[in-house]
Amino acid sequence: MTAKGVEAKGKGNMTGTLILGLLAILLLSAGQTLLKLGLNVVGGVSLAQGLATWLKLLQTPWVLVGLACYMLSMVLWLDVLSRLDFSLAFPLMGLNYVFIMLIGHFVFHEEVGASRILGVALILAGILFLLRNSGGAK
Repeated sequence: MTAKGVEAKGKGNMTGTLILGLLAILLLSAGQTLLKLGLNVVGGVSLAQGLATWLKLLQTPWVLVGLACYMLSMVLWLDVLSRLDFSLAFPLMGLNYVFIMLIGHFVFHEEVGASRILGVALILAGILFLLRNSGGAK
């Protein structure tokens, strides 16, 4: 079977499941971004630091919203996992690397060299290959 229009475990079509997965991955990327912004506000943390630093981190709005994004992402991802083959669902998480590289460049002004771009292109090619050649539905 192909990914186009295939029923995903009787809970809607494959396209809808992939959109839900994409939303979960976007929320994961947003959560990571917000956590990084919160860490920038606090000045970073380490396991050796005292409880006060960790409590301060948990009071940072960026961190709280980032954790909420993580939680919502997890809820959506559980739905995706219930619909897709495990071996198809997890490679989709590779999109997180793509989004994080773009966020790193545009939000945090990180330099993105040719090797990172090539790596992300390979990830995208792999995901497209899997989607094109996999039934994916349970």
